[in-house]
Formats: sequence, structure tokens, C-alpha cells
Amino acid sequence: MKQIIGSFALVFVVIIQYGCKEPSQAVQYENGRYAGKPDTPNWEGAAFDGNREKWDREIKRRTRLQSEYTRPGGA
Repeated sequence: MKQIIGSFALVFVVIIQYGCKEPSQAVQYENGRYAGKPDTPNWEGAAFDGNREKWDREIKRRTRLQSEYTRPGGA
């Protein structure tokens, strides 16, 4: 019986240790340049079709809606 409990305890400890590991988040460079996935500007997505002005207007609209003073139905 003690062997079974010991085995379960060992398995439990191994599972907890494995689950608490954090993967490395170090930035990788090759030849002095960033080697990760390339980033594209936000306005080049499908929602804005490369139209930066449309993206700017949407960001300003969202910012206005976050203000508690100008929010529709707010105080």
C-alpha cells in the first residue's frame, strides 16, 4: 500500500513540475537581425485593406468611446 501511495506521490510531483515549466521567451537574432516572424502594420489586415486613414479613424473612434464622459449612455 505504501508503494502505491509513494508511486502516486511521485507521479503527482512529476506532473506538477512539468506543468509549472515556463518556455524560454528569449529573442532570437541571426546576423544581428531579429529572426522571428515578420510583423505587418495593423492597417494592412483584411479589415482595413491597407487604408491607413481608415485605421486611424477607427482608433480615434475607439479611444473616444473609452472616455466615461463622452460614452453613450454614460454618466
